[in-house]
Amino acid sequence: MGKSEKAVSGSAENCIVPESDKLKSLLYILTGALFVLVLLDKSMGNKNTTSPGQESHSFFSKFNTIGKTNPLSPTSSSENKGKQTHEQVMDQAEDEILTELMQNGENSSSEELSSDSNDPEEMFIPIVEMPKPGPTGPSPKIRLDHSPGEIKLYFLKFYGRGNKSHSRLVQLKRKFDHGDKILFILKELTKGPSSDEKTQGVLNALPNRMEYSKEYSVENGVLKLYLGPDFEAGAGPELLKDRVDQICYSILENSELRGIRLFINGKQVRSLGGVGLPIPEVLTKNPRKIATL
Repeated sequence: MGKSEKAVSGSAENCIVPESDKLKSLLYILTGALFVLVLLDKSMGNKNTTSPGQESHSFFSKFNTIGKTNPLSPTSSSENKGKQTHEQVMDQAEDEILTELMQNGENSSSEELSSDSNDPEEMFIPIVEMPKPGPTGPSPKIRLDHSPGEIKLYFLKFYGRGNKSHSRLVQLKRKFDHGDKILFILKELTKGPSSDEKTQGVLNALPNRMEYSKEYSVENGVLKLYLGPDFEAGAGPELLKDRVDQICYSILENSELRGIRLFINGKQVRSLGGVGLPIPEVLTKNPRKIATL
């Protein structure tokens, strides 16, 4: 190899920079840039505190009263800044921000606990599953069982406070001795909860004088129930839903019926009330949690 070739190869080798040197150079550049930014920030802080008796307008001074119930006045704030370095002001602002965030988190969590304090989870029966569709073809004829026994009735109870208030169905029990079980359920629902049950917060969503026909019928396991116009009068969407749930749970829980067709003034309804709340053709138990006393 000639001298010229050796010189070229030597210069090429000298141009190759190891990877470690590249990383070191990049680190030096970033460190230098960070150092310059710190110096600029300190110089800005020193300029803002050089004039005695004047309020500092540095960026970190805006957080001087965060998290305090009694904010400092501009005069006392400027006096304290004269005694503190710029780094101390920055540390104080960071501590106050963290304190404010922690206080807000504790307040929100305590509000959630207090709102549900009257709604203990252990009082509830598991959510009722929607009934599965039956097999295709003609349904077997279902006969109502009117034998004596215990009847489960469903009323209402409200939990929570303010805009977090919500209703739950409450399961109560009645003793059924004889007669027609469907008519007995409707009669007890119209009577409402007893005086002792009312003292425990149990309410009735159904009208006090709910009219119903004793001439009901059952077709393919579905009850045709005839009610008067009071059932949908003077109620909004939520109250109408509670009324439907009271009827459906109380009847379907105590029989082998698959559903209920609702008739008002002799006509089957697909919507209720002045709001026109839509309801299905065959009513079933709407899935919801049930409270027990």
